[in-house]
Amino acid sequence: MTTKRTMTASPSKATKGVRRQPQKPGDLQKSQTKISKFGQTIRLGQLFELTNELLKLRQYPPVTQRSKGKYEGDILGFVKGLRLSARILYFLREHLSETGLHVSWGHLISDNEESCSPECDIIVHEPGYVRRWNGFENPVMNFSFINARSARLVVSCKSKISSIDAQYPKDLKKHGIDNVFLFAETCKESALKGLQLRAVQAGYVGLWCLYTTTNAQSSFIQTDDGMLIDFGSNILAKRQPQKKRK
Repeated sequence: MTTKRTMTASPSKATKGVRRQPQKPGDLQKSQTKISKFGQTIRLGQLFELTNELLKLRQYPPVTQRSKGKYEGDILGFVKGLRLSARILYFLREHLSETGLHVSWGHLISDNEESCSPECDIIVHEPGYVRRWNGFENPVMNFSFINARSARLVVSCKSKISSIDAQYPKDLKKHGIDNVFLFAETCKESALKGLQLRAVQAGYVGLWCLYTTTNAQSSFIQTDDGMLIDFGSNILAKRQPQKKRK
């Protein structure tokens, strides 16, 4: 049984952020039972913080509409996506800190060094890299080229997911990567199970997300602590070296 927490925004005072809806005694007890270990609470702290940060941006978009779907002052989609993947990357660096593995953003280089993979939001790999593109002091980017044979797994990050890219895991499989995770900021609650099934069918290890929204009210969000625990557990389970292909 997973524990779900619901939150909704105040429609009149956006500056107050979000507040939790009153929970029934039984629901509160389930929440306390699900994350009963102190270590789990500590490990997932970054994901809880990221949820609160990103949902506020999604719930309170810029007020002035320039055209359909476009608002004055709207944050560039690429920047939003990069913020999500960077925060998940930082979480995994901490989560995997005892394994000796490194976590990077970049491309995988094939063994013959003649081609590279599609962009990988997050690569969990053995120490070392072929090349790193960044600055010198206080770099604003840190993009790495990693030997594919050193990679253990890849995480693809999406902001709002409504469909599954079935080609991506196939492209990474050509570079010997079987463990491809899909992590999203949000999706519709009614679509989550179907998307998770299609993700596995397409070759991903699975699909996880920070929170879901309802069809009727986009400001009503629901989080699932059990899903975040499952994501971290599966990452640890897949950290072992993959079998070498003949």
